[in-house]
Amino acid sequence: GRSVVVLFLGFLLLNLCAPTLARFMVEKNSLAVTSPDSIRGTHDSAIGNFGIPQYGGSMAGTVVYPKENRKGCRSFDESGTSFKSKPGALPNFVLVDRGDCFFALKVWNAEKAGASAVLVADDKEEALITMDTPEEDLSAEYIGNITIPSALIEKSFGETVKKAIGEGEMINVNLDWREAVP
Repeated sequence: GRSVVVLFLGFLLLNLCAPTLARFMVEKNSLAVTSPDSIRGTHDSAIGNFGIPQYGGSMAGTVVYPKENRKGCRSFDESGTSFKSKPGALPNFVLVDRGDCFFALKVWNAEKAGASAVLVADDKEEALITMDTPEEDLSAEYIGNITIPSALIEKSFGETVKKAIGEGEMINVNLDWREAVP
């Protein structure tokens, strides 16, 4: 009888604690560079927990790195920058640098300027974290208005992409949420 009680308590403990453990898991999706060949490959990226990830789907686009406002903390309208893709072209995924403002604000500014998705390059080498909705900025209306997906990428991968763009390469990527579960 005692082993049954111990088993039951273990089961109870697992079920009560498991959901809280899962909350701290970083949701990753895969990001595949499809061209150019020089940097082709798959990389981990961490999904932002605002906006709308394309769960169960994937999305192809071309990476654009703005010439100014590289952290995306100001509205891109100020500089007349538009990320709307040309008819028939792949959607634009805007690459911005981490730092100086909330992740959600960067994504919102890029979305307003026509971005189809946002990649945030980390500013230090570390394990990927979930880009969280800012607790202290929850009243900000823009958070609920974000409709595009976003993902945090590792610093080294971000540097590689920026270097290739600087050399005039066209970087095509595929964001894939088929393995990610909401």
